[in-house]
Amino acid sequence: MSPVDRLMLDSQLRQITQVNQELEIVDQRLVEIARNDSRVRLLMTLPGVSHVVAVGLLAAIGDIERFCDGNHAASYLGLVPSTRQSGNKCYHGRITKMGNPHCRWLLTQACQHVSRHPGPLGAFYRRLVKRKPRQVAIMALARKLVTIAWQMLKQNEPYRYAKPMLMAKKFTDLDRKYRQEQRRTPSAARAKAGDGLTAVYDEIGFTDSLSLDQVPDGERRMLIEKDVMMFVEELYRPVKKDKSTRSDK
Repeated sequence: MSPVDRLMLDSQLRQITQVNQELEIVDQRLVEIARNDSRVRLLMTLPGVSHVVAVGLLAAIGDIERFCDGNHAASYLGLVPSTRQSGNKCYHGRITKMGNPHCRWLLTQACQHVSRHPGPLGAFYRRLVKRKPRQVAIMALARKLVTIAWQMLKQNEPYRYAKPMLMAKKFTDLDRKYRQEQRRTPSAARAKAGDGLTAVYDEIGFTDSLSLDQVPDGERRMLIEKDVMMFVEELYRPVKKDKSTRSDK
């Protein structure tokens, strides 16, 4: 390598190091925001939504009171189909792509994980992808994520159908990044012992406990239609732990 090439390479390496240092500062700030903002913690209960996705979504939509419902929030982010009217006919095309493109990208990345979820969101995607192209199904799932997120923020209620173990791990990882130390929090340990979703949410800090009795009749019918009712019942049924007794000798 010539001296000139060596000089250019060293300069580029120093720039990369500096950029990485700046990214670490930004990442740490995102973790601090996520840990101390109750709205971010609410959105993190959605499957596939990390603290980065939650912060990005909140930054993009701002005050949810600006929107009368979740569909308007999804429209603001450009996740609704475009429409074209000719005479008495109305044609639907691709999504409008209005709004924040970075937020749309974050949501589509989140949807890659949601598509495999055993709950109603995953069932929605798997049923849609059977008759629609995959990218169309992903965008429809992203739109549904935004509408549900708006409803959760409006009612100040976590997602009802999260997997307890994954939820405990998500918040454990957030705390670990915040404290910059490698250890588990009590909530993750208790969840690992077999607590249901309600117990995990209590440990995380959501004061209003959820129960299956709170699910509206219309939503219950939706769960039955999507064939996920058994999964939901398991979420709210803590695993019984065997008590072993020791004999003193």
